[in-house]
Amino acid sequence: MLIWDAIETQHHLFSATDLKLIEYLRQTPNIVFKSITEVIEESGVSYGSVIRFTKKLGGCSGFQDFKIRLAGENHHLEPLNDEEVLGTSWMENMLRTARQQLLVTARNCDKAVLSTIVQRIINARQILVIGVGGSYPVAQELTYRLLRMGGFANTSIESDEHAQGYRISMLGPKDLLIVFSYSGSTKSILDTARLAKQAHVHIAVFTNYVKSPLMEHADSALITSIREPALQAELGTKLPFYFLLELLCESLYEESKPAREALEHTSEAVSDKLL
Repeated sequence: MLIWDAIETQHHLFSATDLKLIEYLRQTPNIVFKSITEVIEESGVSYGSVIRFTKKLGGCSGFQDFKIRLAGENHHLEPLNDEEVLGTSWMENMLRTARQQLLVTARNCDKAVLSTIVQRIINARQILVIGVGGSYPVAQELTYRLLRMGGFANTSIESDEHAQGYRISMLGPKDLLIVFSYSGSTKSILDTARLAKQAHVHIAVFTNYVKSPLMEHADSALITSIREPALQAELGTKLPFYFLLELLCESLYEESKPAREALEHTSEAVSDKLL
């Protein structure tokens, strides 16, 4: 994962000191030419804090390694100047944010993981899709898409935690649990994932946080890049989730001939309902 992508996806894990250092990094495009002593003096962050921050990102052994990786990246999030901020509308700001989130999500989408989930869907005996709160509509969308592809009538969706428990108790290694959870820390979702793990059900996770309790149960996972304040997360954008869903369904369509044929049949079944 790229340095700046890691910063975006792990933003909730950073301390106030880390955030102060991140702001300094954003404002210092020539950071790769600076020594750690210069960084400490200019940022006001201690030596130990800098080292701990670089190691939090994963894969960095220290500040020098951090700089080498950063120098190898082809992009940098340049701060907007006041004129640019004042000259843009709220719609343009939202478009810029959405574009950035989709780019990071696409960049970090592991094609091998995507293919694994597709094959699990194709070969599953039973598929259970779950999500609560703001993640539930995304779970509904996937369930609808699989229904349209006909061959996946073995798919069901549950939002009630008791019903999830009942369903999971009847599943096993040949089955698949697909979980949508923005936070990856919803208790009812974690309880269901824990039961699925005990039953050896393959767990495919779609979440926004690489380091979350849900990831400890995941057999395969795709990560979105959404940065929103906690109070806005429930009502905020789910575009990156829908983007991953699009990739999943397109891959499924390409890899499964029965899915393509079923989609044609289901389209014909409702064609006379259109003017």
